[in-house]
Amino acid sequence: MTAIEAEEGYRLLVRSIGTADASVISSLRPLGRGSDAELAALLFRAPSELLANVTRETGSKLVEVLRGTGVDVDLVPMGEPFDAGVGDLEVAIAIKRFDNVLGIIEAGARVLGVDLETAKRMVCGIPAVLIGGVSLATVAALERRFAPLGAEVDVSRVASAAFDVAAEAGDDATSRILAEVLPGATSASVSGASGHFLAAGLTAEAAQKLWSELSRTAAKVRILNRDLQRFDVKLVAAPETPAMIELLVSTTGLKEATAAKALKRLPFVLAENVRAPRMVELLEAAHARGGRATGTLLSLMSFGLALKPGGERGAARAWVEAIAGKSSAAEFEKPDCAALRGPLTKTQARWLQHELRRYGVSSHLVER
Repeated sequence: MTAIEAEEGYRLLVRSIGTADASVISSLRPLGRGSDAELAALLFRAPSELLANVTRETGSKLVEVLRGTGVDVDLVPMGEPFDAGVGDLEVAIAIKRFDNVLGIIEAGARVLGVDLETAKRMVCGIPAVLIGGVSLATVAALERRFAPLGAEVDVSRVASAAFDVAAEAGDDATSRILAEVLPGATSASVSGASGHFLAAGLTAEAAQKLWSELSRTAAKVRILNRDLQRFDVKLVAAPETPAMIELLVSTTGLKEATAAKALKRLPFVLAENVRAPRMVELLEAAHARGGRATGTLLSLMSFGLALKPGGERGAARAWVEAIAGKSSAAEFEKPDCAALRGPLTKTQARWLQHELRRYGVSSHLVER
């Protein structure tokens, strides 16, 4: 240690939240850096300065304690510059495998410091917005945490994102109000059909203003961040050619013979739960091969399950209640139950389908 370092003292830097979770905040309270919310902000917008002008001895002890909790921290001389993180990102997760959804829910609960029921509601939403006000370092830490569990992380810089405001009217009077209000949305294209309206391409500020206005009506209103949108891609028309079969094989992993049969039974789901750029890529690939595909925004879709007879339904009932709710579980108990009407998000439907399969109950998704 040089004389300059001794004079200047040391700075305790949080590089990343690492593998830690919300419970680490209680370990930080003795540092006196503010409220729990302020401490959480320091962690999630890392790199950030946790303490300044500490001695090397004190700082080293704190580093050892915090690294033991999973936080990525360093002790550096006060004179050493660092680039502070900016908490301008919002994160959502998209489940791609359904063999460990409980693990994903538990991880979300730990990260956020919420109960499992709250975490389940968040994870089952589409998009499943997890947290906002975070930095790139936190995004990287969350990607490392959720990827092994079968979930992808979507990221948005909210200030520069484009938003759509979707409104659903339950009656004619509300439809008339929406038709009057929505054309006034700045830089928006507006469409309406069967009580459904969409104001597209808004800034965050314009979307929030429009949402505030519409929330005073009886309409069901949602703000959709385009950066976090996910789509299903459906092949609706296609020639039975080697090029089209190759597209199915490369996209879905089907064998050639199975792909050829799929082309005889269109429409066919080419890809599920993909980001917008991948959706566009697949639409163009189908078109280039003489076919036609459509992309469906999952945020605006709901599903039910059509059930086949058989299976250990008594044992499976607990999963129906846990995922779809008590009313669906009551339906499921009936001996002649052939469908669960939902409405379910795509995540809920796929998760429930996976769990039912483990008890020998076969099903397929039905769009509502």
